Amino acid sequence: MEQEHQQRTSVRLVVVDPELDAQCEQVEQHLLVPLAGAPREGCDHALFADGLAAFRRVRAALAQAVARGPRVWTPNGRWEHEGLRVVQLPTEETDLLYALLRELSGALVASPQPSGGVAAFLGDASAEGESAAGLVGALARVLSMVDLAPDADTDVLFTTLQTAAGDEDVRLSYAQEEAWQRLAHRVTMLLTESAPLHRFLY
Repeated sequence: MEQEHQQRTSVRLVVVDPELDAQCEQVEQHLLVPLAGAPREGCDHALFADGLAAFRRVRAALAQAVARGPRVWTPNGRWEHEGLRVVQLPTEETDLLYALLRELSGALVASPQPSGGVAAFLGDASAEGESAAGLVGALARVLSMVDLAPDADTDVLFTTLQTAAGDEDVRLSYAQEEAWQRLAHRVTMLLTESAPLHRFLY
């Protein structure tokens, strides 16, 4: 029973859309790559190097899941819900990214050190026009998307996609479609802090 639970926790329901892709790109290029590029005094460089590697593996897993399918359609079969996928993400990857997020969140409220550390880097990022809070917030939003808290809607959609045979298309029932609409609203709020539901109606 414990083994089944561990396997389940590494399989996630994710909605991959251009907004998530854009935030992933922002986090990787403007936050994690610079932090992993050179050791900084007073911080755990291995954490940032490992975090960047884990983040890239997560992005690769998302891309593979989108390419693999299955395609998900509305009950009438006319519109596709692009990016609704089940993704295999080992908990070690997300645990590492949560540890990185805690480190960065702590640095946000710390005083920059003259010798240069994470807090100093975040201060420099703000001075160059990048919002330090925005970059760390983008990482938090990405994590919230790849590690959605389960509820009745995610359970329904997860089971529906899991039972699809290979790359066979899935046509949602009307009850499943309602679950999708609620999930789409929730995901939009997580990504954009607004509610433009039309972004998810393909």
